[in-house]
Amino acid sequence: MAITVDKINVSYFPVPKVACTSIKHVFYTIENKREFHPSIRNGAHFHIHNYYPSVPFQNNPHDRIRRHHRVCVVRDPIKRFLSSYSNRVCFHKELGKEHLSPKAISAGAEPDPDLEVFVEKLEIYREHSRSIRAHTDPHVFYLGGDRDYYSKIYQMSDLDDLVLDLSARSGIDLELPHKQAGGPKISVDSLSSNAIEKIKKFYDEDYQSYDFL
Repeated sequence: MAITVDKINVSYFPVPKVACTSIKHVFYTIENKREFHPSIRNGAHFHIHNYYPSVPFQNNPHDRIRRHHRVCVVRDPIKRFLSSYSNRVCFHKELGKEHLSPKAISAGAEPDPDLEVFVEKLEIYREHSRSIRAHTDPHVFYLGGDRDYYSKIYQMSDLDDLVLDLSARSGIDLELPHKQAGGPKISVDSLSSNAIEKIKKFYDEDYQSYDFL
Protein backbone atom coordinates (compact mmCIF):
# COMPACT_ATOMS: atom_id res chain seq x y z
CA MET A 1 0.00 0.00 0.00
CA ALA A 2 1.02 3.64 -0.10
CA ILE A 3 3.57 4.45 2.57
CA THR A 4 1.69 6.88 4.78
CA VAL A 5 3.66 8.94 7.28
CA ASP A 6 1.29 11.08 9.30
CA LYS A 7 4.02 12.92 11.19
CA ILE A 8 5.20 14.56 7.96
CA ASN A 9 1.81 14.42 6.21
CA VAL A 10 3.21 12.50 3.21
CA SER A 11 2.03 9.44 1.33
CA TYR A 12 4.25 7.77 -1.26
CA PHE A 13 2.88 5.38 -3.89
CA PRO A 14 5.56 2.87 -4.94
CA VAL A 15 5.92 1.34 -8.40
CA PRO A 16 8.25 -1.68 -8.82
CA LYS A 17 11.42 -0.93 -10.82
CA VAL A 18 11.00 2.80 -10.28
CA ALA A 19 13.57 3.08 -7.47
CA CYS A 20 10.90 1.89 -5.07
CA THR A 21 13.17 -0.41 -3.03
CA SER A 22 15.57 2.46 -2.36
CA ILE A 23 12.76 4.90 -1.59
CA LYS A 24 11.10 2.44 0.79
CA HIS A 25 14.36 2.30 2.74
CA VAL A 26 14.27 6.10 2.99
CA PHE A 27 10.73 6.05 4.37
CA TYR A 28 11.64 3.35 6.88
CA THR A 29 14.39 5.66 8.14
CA ILE A 30 11.90 8.52 8.44
CA GLU A 31 9.44 6.42 10.42
CA ASN A 32 11.91 4.56 12.62
CA LYS A 33 14.97 6.85 12.75
CA ARG A 34 17.23 3.93 11.83
CA GLU A 35 18.08 1.96 8.73
CA PHE A 36 16.14 -1.14 7.71
CA HIS A 37 17.99 -4.45 7.87
CA PRO A 38 16.54 -7.64 6.37
CA SER A 39 15.80 -10.32 8.94
CA ILE A 40 14.37 -13.79 9.32
CA ARG A 41 10.92 -14.25 10.85
CA ASN A 42 9.50 -17.72 11.47
CA GLY A 43 12.08 -19.17 9.12
CA ALA A 44 11.19 -16.77 6.30
CA HIS A 45 13.23 -13.84 5.08
CA PHE A 46 11.62 -10.50 5.92
CA HIS A 47 12.42 -7.90 3.26
CA ILE A 48 11.57 -4.22 2.94
CA HIS A 49 8.79 -5.21 0.51
CA ASN A 50 7.19 -7.33 3.23
CA TYR A 51 7.21 -4.24 5.42
CA TYR A 52 5.97 -1.89 2.69
CA PRO A 53 4.20 -3.88 -0.07
CA SER A 54 3.31 -2.35 -3.43
CA VAL A 55 -0.42 -2.78 -4.02
CA PRO A 56 -3.02 -1.89 -6.65
CA PHE A 57 -4.06 1.75 -6.56
CA GLN A 58 -7.64 1.00 -5.53
CA ASN A 59 -6.44 -0.88 -2.43
CA ASN A 60 -4.98 2.23 -0.83
CA PRO A 61 -6.62 4.10 2.10
CA HIS A 62 -7.64 7.11 0.01
CA ASP A 63 -10.03 8.59 2.58
CA ARG A 64 -7.37 8.53 5.27
CA ILE A 65 -4.75 10.33 3.16
CA ARG A 66 -6.94 12.79 1.29
CA ARG A 67 -5.15 15.71 2.99
CA HIS A 68 -1.68 14.20 2.65
CA HIS A 69 1.03 15.47 0.32
CA ARG A 70 0.78 12.55 -2.13
CA VAL A 71 3.85 11.74 -4.20
CA CYS A 72 5.05 9.18 -6.70
CA VAL A 73 7.95 8.60 -9.08
CA VAL A 74 7.52 7.66 -12.74
CA ARG A 75 9.92 6.16 -15.26
CA ASP A 76 9.82 5.82 -19.03
CA PRO A 77 7.90 2.53 -19.51
CA ILE A 78 10.38 1.06 -22.01
CA LYS A 79 13.35 1.77 -19.72
CA ARG A 80 11.41 0.37 -16.77
CA PHE A 81 10.58 -2.76 -18.79
CA LEU A 82 14.26 -3.25 -19.68
CA SER A 83 15.22 -2.80 -16.04
CA SER A 84 12.67 -5.45 -15.04
CA TYR A 85 14.08 -7.88 -17.59
CA SER A 86 17.68 -7.18 -16.55
CA ASN A 87 17.06 -7.52 -12.81
CA ARG A 88 14.37 -10.21 -12.56
CA VAL A 89 15.27 -12.40 -15.56
CA CYS A 90 19.01 -11.93 -16.09
CA PHE A 91 20.14 -11.32 -12.49
CA HIS A 92 17.62 -13.12 -10.28
CA LYS A 93 16.97 -15.88 -12.85
CA GLU A 94 13.26 -15.91 -12.04
CA LEU A 95 12.45 -17.54 -15.37
CA GLY A 96 15.00 -20.31 -15.04
CA LYS A 97 13.77 -23.82 -15.75
CA GLU A 98 13.47 -24.62 -12.05
CA HIS A 99 11.04 -21.72 -11.59
CA LEU A 100 8.74 -22.51 -14.52
CA SER A 101 5.91 -24.93 -13.93
CA PRO A 102 5.08 -27.70 -16.41
CA LYS A 103 1.97 -25.69 -17.21
CA ALA A 104 4.08 -22.65 -18.09
CA ILE A 105 6.37 -24.74 -20.30
CA SER A 106 3.35 -26.27 -22.02
CA ALA A 107 2.00 -22.78 -22.65
CA GLY A 108 5.18 -21.88 -24.52
CA ALA A 109 7.36 -20.29 -21.83
CA GLU A 110 11.04 -20.73 -22.70
CA PRO A 111 13.45 -20.89 -19.73
CA ASP A 112 15.88 -17.99 -19.42
CA PRO A 113 14.48 -16.16 -22.46
CA ASP A 114 16.52 -13.65 -24.38
CA LEU A 115 15.08 -10.16 -24.59
CA GLU A 116 13.16 -10.61 -27.85
CA VAL A 117 11.59 -13.87 -26.67
CA PHE A 118 10.67 -12.23 -23.36
CA VAL A 119 8.83 -9.46 -25.21
CA GLU A 120 7.20 -11.88 -27.66
CA LYS A 121 5.90 -14.14 -24.89
CA LEU A 122 5.35 -11.47 -22.24
CA GLU A 123 1.72 -12.47 -21.64
CA ILE A 124 2.74 -16.08 -20.96
CA TYR A 125 5.48 -15.10 -18.51
CA ARG A 126 3.18 -12.66 -16.75
CA GLU A 127 0.51 -15.32 -16.38
CA HIS A 128 2.86 -17.88 -14.88
CA SER A 129 5.21 -15.73 -12.77
CA ARG A 130 3.83 -13.56 -9.99
CA SER A 131 7.09 -11.61 -9.73
CA ILE A 132 7.32 -10.91 -13.47
CA ARG A 133 3.70 -9.76 -13.43
CA ALA A 134 4.32 -7.41 -10.49
CA HIS A 135 7.44 -5.94 -12.05
CA THR A 136 5.84 -5.36 -15.44
CA ASP A 137 2.37 -4.21 -14.39
CA PRO A 138 1.77 -0.69 -15.79
CA HIS A 139 2.23 2.44 -13.70
CA VAL A 140 -1.53 2.94 -13.69
CA PHE A 141 -1.98 -0.38 -11.87
CA TYR A 142 -0.14 1.13 -8.89
CA LEU A 143 -0.81 4.86 -9.38
CA GLY A 144 -4.23 5.05 -11.01
CA GLY A 145 -4.77 7.06 -14.16
CA ASP A 146 -5.30 10.56 -12.76
CA ARG A 147 -2.07 12.54 -12.53
CA ASP A 148 -3.94 15.32 -10.69
CA TYR A 149 -4.40 12.97 -7.74
CA TYR A 150 -0.76 13.62 -6.83
CA SER A 151 0.64 16.68 -5.10
CA LYS A 152 3.94 16.11 -6.87
CA ILE A 153 5.18 13.63 -9.47
CA TYR A 154 8.92 13.05 -9.67
CA GLN A 155 10.86 11.65 -12.62
CA MET A 156 13.74 9.23 -12.07
CA SER A 157 16.06 12.17 -12.73
CA ASP A 158 14.41 13.99 -9.80
CA LEU A 159 15.31 11.47 -7.09
CA ASP A 160 17.78 13.85 -5.43
CA ASP A 161 15.00 16.44 -5.25
CA LEU A 162 12.66 13.88 -3.66
CA VAL A 163 15.23 13.06 -0.98
CA LEU A 164 15.86 16.76 -0.32
CA ASP A 165 12.12 17.39 0.00
CA LEU A 166 11.72 14.47 2.41
CA SER A 167 14.75 15.62 4.41
CA ALA A 168 13.22 19.08 4.78
CA ARG A 169 9.86 17.67 5.85
CA SER A 170 11.29 15.13 8.30
CA GLY A 171 14.22 17.11 9.69
CA ILE A 172 16.47 14.11 8.96
CA ASP A 173 19.52 14.26 6.70
CA LEU A 174 18.47 11.44 4.37
CA GLU A 175 20.41 9.58 1.70
CA LEU A 176 19.04 7.38 -1.07
CA PRO A 177 20.62 3.91 -1.00
CA HIS A 178 21.23 2.08 -4.28
CA LYS A 179 19.11 -1.09 -4.09
CA GLN A 180 18.04 -3.75 -6.63
CA ALA A 181 20.61 -2.67 -9.21
CA GLY A 182 21.78 -6.17 -10.16
CA GLY A 183 21.78 -7.10 -13.83
CA PRO A 184 23.29 -5.88 -17.09
CA LYS A 185 22.63 -2.41 -18.43
CA ILE A 186 20.41 -2.82 -21.49
CA SER A 187 19.77 0.06 -23.88
CA VAL A 188 16.63 0.69 -25.89
CA ASP A 189 18.77 0.07 -29.00
CA SER A 190 18.84 -3.60 -28.00
CA LEU A 191 15.14 -3.89 -28.92
CA SER A 192 13.81 -4.54 -32.39
CA SER A 193 11.27 -2.10 -33.81
CA ASN A 194 8.55 -4.75 -33.40
CA ALA A 195 9.45 -5.25 -29.76
CA ILE A 196 9.38 -1.49 -29.11
CA GLU A 197 5.96 -1.21 -30.68
CA LYS A 198 4.61 -4.08 -28.59
CA ILE A 199 5.95 -2.59 -25.36
CA LYS A 200 4.52 0.83 -26.22
CA LYS A 201 1.15 -0.72 -26.94
CA PHE A 202 1.23 -2.68 -23.68
CA TYR A 203 1.90 0.53 -21.74
CA ASP A 204 -0.41 2.73 -23.78
CA GLU A 205 -2.47 3.77 -20.75
CA ASP A 206 0.71 4.83 -18.94
CA TYR A 207 1.69 7.07 -21.84
CA GLN A 208 -1.78 8.59 -21.90
CA SER A 209 -1.84 9.22 -18.15
CA TYR A 210 1.67 10.44 -17.29
CA ASP A 211 4.56 12.37 -18.81
CA PHE A 212 7.95 10.63 -18.99
CA LEU A 213 11.35 12.19 -19.57
